[in-house]
Amino acid sequence: TGRGGRVRPPNAQMVGGDADRAKDVRAFRDVTEGLQSLYKKTLVPVEAEHDFHHFYSPALTDADFSARPMVLLIGQYSAGKSTFIRHLLGRDYPGLRIGPEPTTDRFVAVCHGEQEQCIPGNAIAVDRSMPFTQLSTFGNAFLSRFECAKMPCAPLEGLTLIDTPGVLSGEKQRVQRGYEFEAVVKWFADRVDIILLLFDIAKLDISDELRRAIVAIKGNDSKIHVVLNKADACTTPQLMRVYGALMWNLGKIIDTPEVSRVYIGSFWEQPLVHDEQRKLFESEQNELFTTLAQLPRSAAVRKLSDLIKRARLAKVHAYIIDYLKRKMPYMFGQKKRQRELLAKLPQIYEEIARDKGLALGDFPDPKLLHDKLSACNFAKFKKLNAKKMQALDQMLSVDMPKLIELIPVEAGRRVADLSQVAGKPSPFVTVGLDGESGAQREWWHRPPDVEMFRDEFDALGPDAEGKISGQTAKQKLMESKLPSTTLHAIWTLADVDADGCLTLYEFALAMHFINMKMEGHDLPKKLPPAMLQQDEELELESASGQFPT
Repeated sequence: TGRGGRVRPPNAQMVGGDADRAKDVRAFRDVTEGLQSLYKKTLVPVEAEHDFHHFYSPALTDADFSARPMVLLIGQYSAGKSTFIRHLLGRDYPGLRIGPEPTTDRFVAVCHGEQEQCIPGNAIAVDRSMPFTQLSTFGNAFLSRFECAKMPCAPLEGLTLIDTPGVLSGEKQRVQRGYEFEAVVKWFADRVDIILLLFDIAKLDISDELRRAIVAIKGNDSKIHVVLNKADACTTPQLMRVYGALMWNLGKIIDTPEVSRVYIGSFWEQPLVHDEQRKLFESEQNELFTTLAQLPRSAAVRKLSDLIKRARLAKVHAYIIDYLKRKMPYMFGQKKRQRELLAKLPQIYEEIARDKGLALGDFPDPKLLHDKLSACNFAKFKKLNAKKMQALDQMLSVDMPKLIELIPVEAGRRVADLSQVAGKPSPFVTVGLDGESGAQREWWHRPPDVEMFRDEFDALGPDAEGKISGQTAKQKLMESKLPSTTLHAIWTLADVDADGCLTLYEFALAMHFINMKMEGHDLPKKLPPAMLQQDEELELESASGQFPT
């Protein structure tokens, strides 16, 4: 909290004048600058020598390293993508239009700016301060359907949101876009931190184009979070069937044994049609918005991880190109030999992995590489440069671990300033940060009203000193049906003088923490000073009470 008891928003912690936090900012800057330097000096030469940018993705720019964390929203029309953004930001972004019909007909990057403005795609594609310059490779047909909406908004100081056109079904939709929708989606998917795949409970069918888009983002499975939106329109039995149908449909496309995280809720400001699952919706919203709020704290780690992934792919690609070059004849029979090599690409993967000690999981999809290689002349490929490969190995084994050490633990406190995470205490706060928001902590971490629990305490028969024994209290506390481990933690917090008995105030504390836990909130690690009786001076360090056995 700040002066006057006001709760400071999370980003106030981020930009505070504290020396330790200033050190954290420097460390994060050092990580970004270190990644840029390693990429330009070590990785770019290997990528350029073996046409990596032609086979996979263009070279990274400085803005790619310094960009804020990005969130990509994908879904069919009227799934609630734009409404979700408005709900998250608490306001409309410039140019936003919402309706039951397909209203968003373009890609929109919603970013922070000093004033509200919409910047056309052709203009934003030449702005080197933004991480969108490489989108110019998709041509005017795409850039005319891309824009950047800037506005002064606290949540956008830590995040950039990418709104996308609603996906329709049919061949006409694919042909008349005029650009490669799946390729654009893949470009964004490779660069964002989280991909939100939104579904309307009334539109669970997956169209052909949405199927192709989901397949295109393969390789980014860990970023995908599924949102089942508008869930308040269902009763509980209906919601169970809808959830099962969604998982069945996704299981046929996302071919992994791990199930993507599915958030169930209604992400808008309208009254709930069926509020019987209000607690579930609030809990799901709590987890999702907390995940988004915490993205800035892992931004440097994510960039480092993505660069390591790219470096490993570049290393594998260099060995593949070198192998194909060495297997080509000098003069005659080159086309025939090239066809033979393409036909046994999977076997080549296994041979290279075995000889060079590489993981098969680092190799690209053989079908995709086959299509790219078909248009190439293997005889023109360049052989491996041992010195450059040695520098690449040095980067992966020595330089990257050093950068990881620069990321301080203290940086974990960085969060995005989502309005749902900060604010004054309220019984309606639903969004947490590390399990609870500052508003939640202030709401629960204040002294309980002992009069609310006096009748229950008196019914337990306190002794002459106004205390109840541990065994008596145990029976009452166990009525909550909480696990003994949780009750032990509650007893340790409540029995502040560690005498094995509870006074009226200590009993009120115990019941207060039980109610807190029943509401789904985390217990404090130790008793907050504000919850001590004002007329008693107790040393918290000496408290070591045990739950009665």
